[in-house]
Amino acid sequence: MKSYGITNIGKVRLKNDDSFYCSDGKKGLYIVADGMGGYKGGEMASRIAVSTAVDELKEKDVITEEVAARLIERIKERMKEAVQENYTLRDMGSTLICALSQGKDFSCMHIGDSRAYHIDGKRIHQLTEDHTLVNILYNSGVLEKEELRHHPKRNVLMKVISLQGESQSDVFRFRLEEGEYLLLCSDGLTDQLTNQEILEVFNQLSDPEELGKELVKRALETGGRDNIAVVVVKA
Repeated sequence: MKSYGITNIGKVRLKNDDSFYCSDGKKGLYIVADGMGGYKGGEMASRIAVSTAVDELKEKDVITEEVAARLIERIKERMKEAVQENYTLRDMGSTLICALSQGKDFSCMHIGDSRAYHIDGKRIHQLTEDHTLVNILYNSGVLEKEELRHHPKRNVLMKVISLQGESQSDVFRFRLEEGEYLLLCSDGLTDQLTNQEILEVFNQLSDPEELGKELVKRALETGGRDNIAVVVVKA
């Protein structure tokens, strides 16, 4: 595996609430988190989520539902400790997506609206389901797919890691064949670029670093309304 991670504050935000981690090898670990919670809360939340995931997963071989549940509880414990030191952080929360590889086989956990995509050059397949209000409305037939990206409540999360609300994650597995890609990203990328626009970048470039930088560049060119985090993994 070869990977590259990058984050950018964007053109509108005053601080960067996105965090990422990537580590290659026979066993690879790749993470993206998007924090929320007011002044310093989002930044702190995503950092806690990523650092705790690294601590909890670096010695694991596979992410199971039990491993994911334990990870979320550890993140909540660390968030609670941070709030005890600074009560203004009480509303902090974070999305989280983690991918752990053993060779070409991946196990993943996901909560929130940061996404994972499997890209094979000719097609792009979203591996994750957004835990958002608009996605629930879409799956219920209330909204059309074309309405999702521009709906005024598109960023309302129904699941997130925080000290309030539901924090159960989705856990899944997939396999990357040689030359295929895994893309992890925050909504700062997917709010700016469609799946087809993302695929076009992968059809033009092949190196993970070049891909990551170009994706961020295009997200900025189309508005950069949010922080952007991208991790590209090539098998």
